[in-house]
Amino acid sequence: MKNEDSLVKKAYYEEKFLQGDLDDHPIRQLGELYLEEQKKDMADLSYIRFAQGEVYFHNCDYEAAIFKWENIHNELEPWAKKNIADAYFELGFLRTAEDIYKSISAESLILNTEVALQLFTLYLEQGKNEEADQMIKNAVAIHPDYQNVTELACAFFEERGDWNSAVELAVNEARRTKSPEWFQKLHSFIENGHTQLHGASHFVPILYLAQKVDPALFEKLMAALWKSHEQREDYLLWITEATIILLDSDLHTYKWKSLPELMNNTFIQLLSGKYYLTDLTEIMPNLLTAWLKIADFKTAPLAAAGVLAWNDVFPSQMNQKAVSSAEESLAESTNQGMLMEKIAGLAHAIQSWADEQGLNLHKRFEWSLQQLEDLNSRRVMIAGKSAGEKSSFVHLMLKQHSSIIDVSLPVLFKDGEETEFQLVTDEGTSAVTTSKEIIEAENLHDAMLVYSGPNAFLHGRDVAIIDYPEMDGLNENNRHFLEYVRMSDSLLFVLNTIEPFSAEECEFLLEVTERIPLCPVHFVLKKSGLLAPDKIADIGKRIKNYFPDAELITFSADGDDEKQQEAFSRFIDQQLRNVRNDRLRTGNMLFFIRETIKHLLQQQVKVEKELHGSIQFEEDLLSKLQGAIHQLYDVEEEKSKVIQNAYRSLKDEIRSDLLKTIPKLIKESADILREDSDFGNIHHVLNDEMNKRIDEYLQYTVHPTYISSLQDWISFAEGELNEAQELLIGWNDSFNELMGEEQIRLECDFQILADWQRDADRMTGAIQIDKENILLKRTPSQVLLKSAGKIFGVIPANNSMMYNRYKSFIENEDYSETAESIANKFFRQFELLEKAIPRDISLFFREPFKALKKSAASYQEQVDKNKAALSKMKSHPETFRDPVKLFDVRLRQLEWLEFQEKSSWQAGLRIK
Repeated sequence: MKNEDSLVKKAYYEEKFLQGDLDDHPIRQLGELYLEEQKKDMADLSYIRFAQGEVYFHNCDYEAAIFKWENIHNELEPWAKKNIADAYFELGFLRTAEDIYKSISAESLILNTEVALQLFTLYLEQGKNEEADQMIKNAVAIHPDYQNVTELACAFFEERGDWNSAVELAVNEARRTKSPEWFQKLHSFIENGHTQLHGASHFVPILYLAQKVDPALFEKLMAALWKSHEQREDYLLWITEATIILLDSDLHTYKWKSLPELMNNTFIQLLSGKYYLTDLTEIMPNLLTAWLKIADFKTAPLAAAGVLAWNDVFPSQMNQKAVSSAEESLAESTNQGMLMEKIAGLAHAIQSWADEQGLNLHKRFEWSLQQLEDLNSRRVMIAGKSAGEKSSFVHLMLKQHSSIIDVSLPVLFKDGEETEFQLVTDEGTSAVTTSKEIIEAENLHDAMLVYSGPNAFLHGRDVAIIDYPEMDGLNENNRHFLEYVRMSDSLLFVLNTIEPFSAEECEFLLEVTERIPLCPVHFVLKKSGLLAPDKIADIGKRIKNYFPDAELITFSADGDDEKQQEAFSRFIDQQLRNVRNDRLRTGNMLFFIRETIKHLLQQQVKVEKELHGSIQFEEDLLSKLQGAIHQLYDVEEEKSKVIQNAYRSLKDEIRSDLLKTIPKLIKESADILREDSDFGNIHHVLNDEMNKRIDEYLQYTVHPTYISSLQDWISFAEGELNEAQELLIGWNDSFNELMGEEQIRLECDFQILADWQRDADRMTGAIQIDKENILLKRTPSQVLLKSAGKIFGVIPANNSMMYNRYKSFIENEDYSETAESIANKFFRQFELLEKAIPRDISLFFREPFKALKKSAASYQEQVDKNKAALSKMKSHPETFRDPVKLFDVRLRQLEWLEFQEKSSWQAGLRIK
C-alpha cells in the first residue's frame, strides 16, 4: 500500500533509489545508478527509467518523461501508462491523454480510482459534465474510502445541482460508514428541500440505521422528513411509514425534543377538514399510538386525550392496550395550561373550513365564542323572576335610564367611547339605528341587544353586564337562558322581595348549576321594610345550604349609589379573578363548539334544501330570461318591419307622384314650340326645358314633401321605439324584483333618433340630379320621318307641318321609363338612410340584448355550479360528513383535557 501511495505521488524514485539522500540532484544520482546497472550482465533498467520519468515529470520535462515511461514493460507498466497520460494532460493533449487513460487495465483499486479521478478532471476541463459525472461515480464505486473521493463527488453534485446524486451519495455513505457527518449531510439536504423527488419509503432503511448510530440524529432526520412531506401528495404515506418506524423503535431512555410537538401539529392538521375518513382510518391509530409512546411532558396529555377521543368516536379502531395506557397517562399528567388557546384554535379551524365550504355558521354561537376567547373581558349576567327589582338593580349599578334598557330581550352593556347599538342573532350581527328596529327585534326568539356607551361603572374594569329579561323557568320560552349563562363568568340572581329565595327559585337555580356545575351563582336582594336584618341573615343561611360558595348582596333604592357601586365593584373583582372562572370559561367554549358542530350537522340537510330551492329559482329565472331574449328578437323584428314599412310607404307615395307628374311635365313642355322655332336645334331646347321643369318640381315640391314626410316618419319611429322601451322597463322592474336587487338594466339606445334627425337636417339643402337625356336620342327629322325612312335634309322645310308633327310626338310619347330613371336618381341620395334602418334598430336594442344575455349566462353558470355542488354532496356525502366527524374527534380531545384539568383543580381544592 505504501508503494502504491508513492506511485500516486510519483515519488517512487525517492522510496526505491534515493532513500532520503538528497545531497546530489536526483537526475545525477539516477544517472549514475543507470550506468552502474548497465554494466551488469543481466541489467534491468526498467525501474530506473520509471524513476527517471518521475523526476523529469516533476521538472516539467514531460517529453523526456514520456520517453522513459514508454520503455517500461514490467509490473509498473500500468502505472507508467497512467503517468504518460498525465504528461499528455499537462502538455494539453487531452484527447491523447483520454485514450491512454481508457486503455489502462489493472487490478489495483488505487490505480483504477486514480484513472477515474484523472478522467473526471479531464472531462471537467473540457466541459463534458455528463462524462465527468460518470467518472466520479465510477471512482466512488471502485474505492469509496480513497482520499476524499466521496467528498469530492458530493461537492461536484452540489455544484451542479444534481441533488438526487448528492442525496444518494449521502445515504450510501451514511449506511457504509455509519459516520454522523454523512447523516448530518443528509439532514441538510432534506431541510433545504433537495429530497422532494424521493418517495416516502425511500429513507426508511437509513432511518432504522440512524436509530442505532445516534438517536438525536434519527430524530432530526425524522423531523426534517416530516416537515418536507407536509405539502406533498404522499404525506399520508409518509406518516404511515414514520409511525411504523416509531412503533418499532426501542429508544425508551431517549428524551425526545421536536417529534412530539410535530406529531401534535400533524394530529391537528389531519383533523382540519382537508382529509376524508377513508384516508385516516388506516393511519390514525398508529399515529396516535406512536405519539403516545414518544410524548414528552408537555404533549403527553394531548396524545393521551387524542387516543381517548379517537376511541370515543371510532371505538373499534384503537388498540385497547393503547387506550388503557392513554387513560393512565392522562390521569397522571399535570395541567399544562394553554387549553383556552387550543379551544380557540379549534373554533378558528371550524370557521375556516365552513368559509371554504360556503356554509353559514351559527352566528350567535360564533359571536359568543369570540367574546369568551377574549381573556381581557369579563361578563356578569343578571337575571331574576321579578322584572322590577332586577331592573332597579341594573339601573342603580349602571346609572342608566330605564327607557334605554327596558326591552323584552337580553341586553349586554359594555363601556365604549360612543353610544352604539348592535343586534346579535343566529343570522349575524347588525347595527341598530332606530327604536323601530329594537321593537321589531323583540319578536325574534334568538336576538340579543348590545349597548355600548360611556359608563363610569364599567369603564376601566373590562366588565360587561348581561341583563336577561324576566323569566319563569327553564322552559321553551327561555330555552336560550343557559346559553347566555355560558357566555358569562358569573350569574347574579335578583331575588323576589316578597318571597326571597323561594322553593321555585331554589329549584330553578339548582337545575342551572346541575347543567353548568362550575358556574358561580350569587344572589342580590333589594332591602325593603318587609325585610328585617335578621330575616336577611336567615335568607343568607338558607342560600348557603344549597349554594355554599354563594354570596348575598343587598342594595337599597334609598342608599348611597356611589358606595353601593364600589361595594359591587369589589365583589365583581374578587369573584371574576378566581381560577374557577378559567375552568368555567373553557367548559363554556367547548359547549358552544359542540353546539356549532351540531348546527353544522344540520347544515347539510339545510344546504341541500337551499341548493334545490336555488336551482329551481335560478332555472325559472333563467327560463324567463331566455324567453325574454326570444321575445326581444320578435320585438326587434316587429319594430324594424313597422318602421321600415312606414318609410317605404312614404317613399312609395312620393315615387307614385313622381311617376305620374314627371311624364305630365315633359308633355307640357311642348308649349314652348312655335311654328317659327328652329327645328334644327329644337330637340336641345326642349330637352333643357324638360329637365328644368323636372328639377324645379323636384326641388320645390318633391324634396320638401319628402323632408316633411321624413319628420313624420321619425316621430312615428320614436313612438314605436318608446313603446318598446316601456315594454322593457316593465321587464326590467319584474326581473329586478325577482332577483331582489338592481341587477339588470334594459336601456335602449335612443341615439339612433338623433342620428336620423341629423341625416334629415343634412338633406334639407338642394338636391343634385343629373340631367336626363329625354329627347336627344332622336333628332327632329327622325321624329318626323321615322316611319318613312327618309333623312330630314332631303325634303324641303315645312314649319307648320313640323310644328304639328313635333308637338304631337311630344304629347303622345311614353315617358314612364324616363320618370322611373329620375325617381331612382332622386331616391338614390337617400338610400343610405333606408338601408341603415335595420342596423340602427339593431343598435337600439343592442344593450338590452347584452344585459339579458349576460344575466342569463350568469344564472346558467350559477345553476351549473349549484347542480355540481348538489351532485357532489349527494354522491360524496363524506365531503361534508367526514370533516364534521373529525372536528368532533378534536373536540373530544379537548373535552378530555378539560376534564383532566378540572379533576386536577378539584383534587387540589380537596387537598387544601
